Amino acid sequence: MLYLTTLVLTFDLSMSMLLSAYAEPVNEVAVVSDASKMGDKAYEPNPLTIKQGDTVKWINKDFGLYTVTENNGLFGSDDLGPDQTFEHTFVSSGTFDYHCEIHLSMTEKGVVK
Repeated sequence: MLYLTTLVLTFDLSMSMLLSAYAEPVNEVAVVSDASKMGDKAYEPNPLTIKQGDTVKWINKDFGLYTVTENNGLFGSDDLGPDQTFEHTFVSSGTFDYHCEIHLSMTEKGVVK
């Protein structure tokens, strides 16, 4: 019985390591406090540089409503309230710019390598 338990635990650990090796990296971007007054400093970090295949998770760290909207319509969130998140996975390399649809002065630039 001890051998079977050890075998099961070893299998579980091996599978966890294998799955984490192939998991997409998740990069977090915060909508900062007082974001509506921050212009190009409303999203942090800015600029954002990631790798192709990475996922970005935006989180609203302020009390207002905000969006994450790519300038050319590639992706866009619904209104994000406090502590709400939006995720997007970047499958192609290139540059992208995005903004808040509610506060148009809130902008960010990103690079996918």
